[in-house]
Amino acid sequence: MGDGAVPLTGTLFWYFGVCPREAWLMGHALEPFPDHELLALGRLLQETSYPRGRKEVALPGMRLDLLEGKGGTLVVAEVKRSSGQKEAHLLQLGFYLLRLREMGLEVQGELRYPEERRVERVALTPELEAKVREAEEALRALLAKPTPPPPKRIPACSGCAYFELCFVEEVDG
Repeated sequence: MGDGAVPLTGTLFWYFGVCPREAWLMGHALEPFPDHELLALGRLLQETSYPRGRKEVALPGMRLDLLEGKGGTLVVAEVKRSSGQKEAHLLQLGFYLLRLREMGLEVQGELRYPEERRVERVALTPELEAKVREAEEALRALLAKPTPPPPKRIPACSGCAYFELCFVEEVDG
């Protein structure tokens, strides 16, 4: 992308679905604290939930938690701690399903919540594709801005690895 645009990734779609400011910070290489407790817990969950047949795959803009064959069908799964941010998870998985289809692969999706012992099948429906394309347009516009949106307190802030970048006065004060 020689036009200076930030390459879009599934993670950016997820962050955008949770908090646009978080997506802007990540998209501009302001990485969260790597040892943040919830980030470390998420990595551990992904590594230990499906040890047999675990096949993480990295493709341009995509780091698929799990790619496996199931009854003659290729399945892409995203492993998440909880379903609390399901709409954001659907955007991320929808982005993967759309990109893989554009690469000529027909795959099914799953959102896996091992702590809740739940698996939700996700298909790239016209509605999900429309949501992904709408989010893509909004995400590109957001990332093109020279500064992030102002901080806005939402429920996700309490566990966010970017908390100090948004509310430093509360950390210091």
